[in-house]
Amino acid sequence: MAAQTGRPGGGPAGAAFADLERVPRMNLDKAHRSVFAQDRPALPRVLFLTVGRSPRQDILPEILNILDIDLDVVELGVLDDLSAGEIEEILAHDGEESLSTYLSENIRVVLSKAAVRRKLERILDEIQPYDCDLVVLLSTGLLRDFQSPRPMVNAQRAVESAIIALGSNDQTIGLIHPLERQVGEIDIPVLNQFNVTASHAREGDRDSLARAVMDVADSDVIVLHSVSYTEADREIVAQASRKPVLLARRIIATAIRLMLQQAPLRSGPALSAETRRRLERLTPRERQVATLVCEGLPNKVIAAQLGISQKTVEVHRANVMSKTGASSLGGLIHMMLGITPSTLSI
Repeated sequence: MAAQTGRPGGGPAGAAFADLERVPRMNLDKAHRSVFAQDRPALPRVLFLTVGRSPRQDILPEILNILDIDLDVVELGVLDDLSAGEIEEILAHDGEESLSTYLSENIRVVLSKAAVRRKLERILDEIQPYDCDLVVLLSTGLLRDFQSPRPMVNAQRAVESAIIALGSNDQTIGLIHPLERQVGEIDIPVLNQFNVTASHAREGDRDSLARAVMDVADSDVIVLHSVSYTEADREIVAQASRKPVLLARRIIATAIRLMLQQAPLRSGPALSAETRRRLERLTPRERQVATLVCEGLPNKVIAAQLGISQKTVEVHRANVMSKTGASSLGGLIHMMLGITPSTLSI
């Protein structure tokens, strides 16, 4: 069982990770590594920002495997340049909104969501337009619009877009979180309009996942609401529930591929010939706009991320709806994520 540290009663977390050394945050020019094709030049450079410490060998390899495209990968973590004492200062207090992450395989920390937001903002402020082609925020739970000089995939918003699509199809949604305290902290405005039940389960723990499935047994669709859940966890939940299960990692991979102007996921759900034909009508820029629209971003924010005018975004948005034949945002999300009544386990 992994050690878990927080601030119960507002007290210190103790010495659970006191022996962990400070990990310096590397310069972006030094912190990257090519994946799958190290000798090929001009690969898309994707910056993955994590709540914990980089590299995240527990998360990123599976996402890259799902993507199955050549990338120049950069990893930065909120905790990279913090000592054990500095980490203790940003642990979550009782009643405070929190995010959980791992410092090592056996040590989970529960961080103040507000403190993580501030540190992420400082990291993003340091990013220059030429540093990367895409920024990926690998955390479900951060709801605000973070500003970036490059297009961004926000994991929380990507998952929200899938929930919107499911809810618009009159589905009852079950959310499973890693920690019990996170069930009571749910504050996702988009969920207010849907019938949602929630539970918690430890990653990789078959018995814990099975208990959570029982808690959300009345749901039509189950969402594993953390990037820490793996494909193996999804399979356990799907087998125990006999329900479609959404995995955050797959949703994120879909959004990354679309933002990099790649074809729809080869390893994701099968697209019908008609859906594929409609998506292929989109230009690369229209595909980027469609992805950000599906994340729920307003035209002004989309324009800032893509470096184009708000009027141009409006034109692209209209073209997307016309070319795809989508009659609503929910219909567009279904199409972009490959969600259909017959294939939903993404």
